[in-house]
Amino acid sequence: MKQQPFFHLCPGLIVVTALAALLSGTANATDRVEKKDRVEKITFIEEGLTHPTFRTLKVDSCSKKRTERGEWVTDDKFCSRARLIYPRYKKFPWLNQLIAQSVILPMFAGRLDENSARGGSEALYKDKLASLVRKGGAYGSVEKPPLIEFTAKLTGYEKSSLSPAGVPRPEIFGSYLQFMFEHELSQQYDVQPAGPTNSFVVIDTHGRRVLTFDDLILPGQEKALEDLQLEAFHAWLKTELKFPDKAIEVHLANPLYPFRLNKNWGIVEGGLMFRFGVYEVGPYPFGSPKIFVEKDRLRNIIQPNILEQIPGGGLAGN
Repeated sequence: MKQQPFFHLCPGLIVVTALAALLSGTANATDRVEKKDRVEKITFIEEGLTHPTFRTLKVDSCSKKRTERGEWVTDDKFCSRARLIYPRYKKFPWLNQLIAQSVILPMFAGRLDENSARGGSEALYKDKLASLVRKGGAYGSVEKPPLIEFTAKLTGYEKSSLSPAGVPRPEIFGSYLQFMFEHELSQQYDVQPAGPTNSFVVIDTHGRRVLTFDDLILPGQEKALEDLQLEAFHAWLKTELKFPDKAIEVHLANPLYPFRLNKNWGIVEGGLMFRFGVYEVGPYPFGSPKIFVEKDRLRNIIQPNILEQIPGGGLAGN
């Protein structure tokens, strides 16, 4: 018997197969569109988080002097000033509130020796700045407070990506948004100006909270991290300050500048950066040292969810 072509014997199968292929192609196309939409949405969210607008608040308080005509005018030579540069998000009001309550207002409270306010707004920033300027610090009198110059800016960390105003933008690592917070206070009668204070601010955008050192470290691993930091500081003294081994040994034995675990951490390419304050681990010429600990040395020391968001580098044994 002459064999019939397969499509003559199973016309229904041909139709079903063709329909299945068509539906499969449609499903795949739909899936690709959905995935593309998800990627675009994620990219949009990240773009929004790393591109805030930056606002500036200024407060000046100047003393008055009397002219020969008996008029009181501002004496520009005797002014105290304060300035705050801060990011603002039009589409993420919760982030504005978080930055206000967890970063900016506590900083003012520390300078003013008072409890931090629970609510945050631009008007409150202005009031706090005015209070800071009026108070003037620990010296002087109520009638004539000492002159101060105070600046604070919550900016990005990555200097290669600047806002139109020239401010470094924040960076994002997975769900973590990172700023650099810098504030400086210079004041009359200071024998040793404190210099700028630079702090990393890492925000968990999923949990909507600022991460602390306790969120970074695994339980019981503080000493292990301190040992890595000390090793990195030793390398910093050698490479940045060109200290010979003997000078490094002498400095590390100096009781005036004992080395302690640094809790000011930030994510960078290939590891974590830790930054010290002026006078924290050395005299004023040391500035604000930055030390780097590689990602592949942090396994079993820091939380895995943070470790996996560090870009670049590798993990030993992988």
